[in-house]
Amino acid sequence: MERILVTGGSGMLAQHVAEAALNWGLGVTLADIAWPDDRMWVTGPDRLSFDMRDRNACKDAVRGMRAVIHCAAVVGPARARADALVTFDVNVAGTAALLEAAHGEGARLLNMSTATLYGNRPDLAPLDETDPPDPLTVYDGTKLMTETWCASHRRTYGSDCASFRTGFVYGRGNQIGEYFLPRVLKGERVEEAAGGDHPCDFTYVVDLAEALVMAATAPALPHDVYNITGGVLRTRGEFADAVRRLVPDAQIVQPPGIDPARHLRGACRITRAEADFGWRPRFDLDAGLADWRARLEARA
Repeated sequence: MERILVTGGSGMLAQHVAEAALNWGLGVTLADIAWPDDRMWVTGPDRLSFDMRDRNACKDAVRGMRAVIHCAAVVGPARARADALVTFDVNVAGTAALLEAAHGEGARLLNMSTATLYGNRPDLAPLDETDPPDPLTVYDGTKLMTETWCASHRRTYGSDCASFRTGFVYGRGNQIGEYFLPRVLKGERVEEAAGGDHPCDFTYVVDLAEALVMAATAPALPHDVYNITGGVLRTRGEFADAVRRLVPDAQIVQPPGIDPARHLRGACRITRAEADFGWRPRFDLDAGLADWRARLEARA
C-alpha cells in the first residue's frame, strides 16, 4: 500500500486529509510535534512525533512515502506577528528541510500556502495563480517565501513539488469560532462587531482535503502553484443566512459593512486544478454546512 505523510497532524486540515486519503485507499502517517487530545478526532492513521526543523528527523519521517502533504505551520497573521523569528524558522526553514528530505526520497511535496498572498484587491476581480502576490503580513511573507523556495528548488533540482493557496476554510475542527455553526448548535448567541457585507471565497475543508489527495496521487503536477478554494464569492452575511437555513433558531447578530481586519479580495479561479488533476469542489455553501453538521452530530 502506498503511504503519505501529513504534517501538522493534530490540525483541522491534516485530519481531514488523513480521512480523505484513507478513503482513497492510501496508508497515512500523521506527523506533529504534539498531540492535544481535545483536538484529535480522526482514527486510523499512524502517528509520528517529530520537529520538522530537524533535518535528520525529516529524512526519517519521509522514508518510504509516496508524497508529503505539508500542513504544519505557524498559521495566521496574529500568531506570526507575536514571534516573527519563530514563524520564519517553522514556516520557511522547516519547509525547506522537509522539501530537501522529500526530494532525496523521491517523494512529492505539497506545500500549503494561502490566498491572502494576493493582498487587498478592493475591485474584487477574480484571481488567477499568475496574479502578482502582495503579502501584507509577516505570515503572508513566510508563505510567499515557501512558494518561491519550492518553485526554485523544482527548477534547480527537478524536485516534485507544488504549492496550494486556500482561504476562508470552514468545517469540523475549526478552532476560532468565526463560522458560527458549532456555537449556534450549542444554543449560543453569536455577535460580531462588523463585516456582514464582507466578501469571502469560502472553502469547505472536505473539498480542500480531497483536492490535496488528488494532487498527491496525480501522475504529474505541471504548475508550481494552484488555487484551491470554493471559487465563489459570498458575503459573511450570506454565510450567516446559510447557517440560519440549517439551524432556524440560530441567533447571529452581524452588522453590515466591511471587516477591516480581514483581507478584501475576489474569488480565486480554480480552473488550473481542474485541468491538471481533475478537482472541483463537491459542496456549495448549504451542502458544506449540512455535511459539517452531520459530521459533528455523528461524533457527538
